[in-house]
Amino acid sequence: MFEGLKVVVGLISFIMVYRTITGNCNKYLAFAICAIWLRFFLSAFHSITYSSLVAGFSINALGSIGVAGLGLLLIPTAVFTLRKLFPYYLFFAAIAASGIVNFEIPGTINVLVKWCYFLVLSGALFLSIRMQGHAETFKKLAVAFVMPVTLQVFSFLLGEVKATEADGSASYIGGYNHEAAFSMIIVSFVFVIGLTERGSIKFRSTLFSLAVFLLILVNYRTAMLAVLPTVAVFYYNLIEQRIRPSQKVSVMTIVSMVIILAFMALSITMRERFADIGTLISNLDVVLKAPIYFSEAEKDIMSARVYIWSFYINAFVNADLLNQLFGFGPDSWRGVFAQYAHNTFVSYLYEYGLLGLLSFLLLCVSIVFQILTLSDSGLKKLLLLSFFGFMAMNMATMPLWNIEGLIFFSLIGALVFANKPNKQLKAPISSIEKVMGINPTQGNAI
Repeated sequence: MFEGLKVVVGLISFIMVYRTITGNCNKYLAFAICAIWLRFFLSAFHSITYSSLVAGFSINALGSIGVAGLGLLLIPTAVFTLRKLFPYYLFFAAIAASGIVNFEIPGTINVLVKWCYFLVLSGALFLSIRMQGHAETFKKLAVAFVMPVTLQVFSFLLGEVKATEADGSASYIGGYNHEAAFSMIIVSFVFVIGLTERGSIKFRSTLFSLAVFLLILVNYRTAMLAVLPTVAVFYYNLIEQRIRPSQKVSVMTIVSMVIILAFMALSITMRERFADIGTLISNLDVVLKAPIYFSEAEKDIMSARVYIWSFYINAFVNADLLNQLFGFGPDSWRGVFAQYAHNTFVSYLYEYGLLGLLSFLLLCVSIVFQILTLSDSGLKKLLLLSFFGFMAMNMATMPLWNIEGLIFFSLIGALVFANKPNKQLKAPISSIEKVMGINPTQGNAI
């Protein structure tokens, strides 16, 4: 029954996407909407699209390769020469070097194709934001999320649930395959709605609240932690916009206290789900233990995540110098460990070595500095908190391993690329804008 419902919802969402991209929508935004919708559509039918079809590639993988290839043809070459992209290319070079040194060619191609998907998507959104502004871009982009959001609502109403934890708790993920990837879809949806302007979407506040509620239903605690800063900023700004200047200080003080109390209440009601985090913080030395020295109680910390990390860290520590520098190669954990690392930083240390991890950390630092130079203080605050939340999420899972996580990362990346820092506000139009015929002061589309 639910599979049939997926088909119906998919067709309706396709019609909505078609109407959106054939309206007042530039071709780059149309490409981004279609790319994201296609990923969500194919992933909904995971029983079919996850199986190998051609040369070991699944329908899902072929869809991602097709999007990456089409994006490279559609997006002007000038976009890929942005200086802001240099840290990304340095990281990609570290991935390629690791793959070549370890002869992990298939894994290297797989990882680089995923990052190519990120590049073309963030490039398309970058151009759209320069042409029509981020509020208008994100308003139209929301249509790509209709299918997964609707399916999750139906899964809750119809009791279509996936049991995921030993404590008996369950996840409502709309019939999708895994809560980790699906949580990033809803996190992205929360972010997209939060970036739209007030009044641009009907029932915007209600829709945002629904998105937060749906994220709780996913029951993926790292995703909940990642989105908290964005949620707090949204509700704070929402109330601030509705009060008089003379009442702002007193009212916002009360609002801040209410928000803090609300988060404390949420933490108490979910204390069993987050108790392991406190245990880990009070026993940080356990991270460096070899797996054989873990007690049965320590193996259960954070749903066995710390125990999983220990295998990767122990393998890295006992490796030779070449592997410590370049790692064991992209996707080299397959066939070696039973589970993926559940920590982006630990995984990168094992797969790409010290050079790969340091280049990724350099990438993260460069993003933070670029955000700090933005002229829009509100956007700066939201982006900074969202990025830190996302990085915190990467410490307990691996959203960048999934296309869904890279979609969210591309939203942040596009906003960072497109919004100019203070010192450039009165600068002449950039070379990209001249080539594309974009006037950033008017938001003209091609």
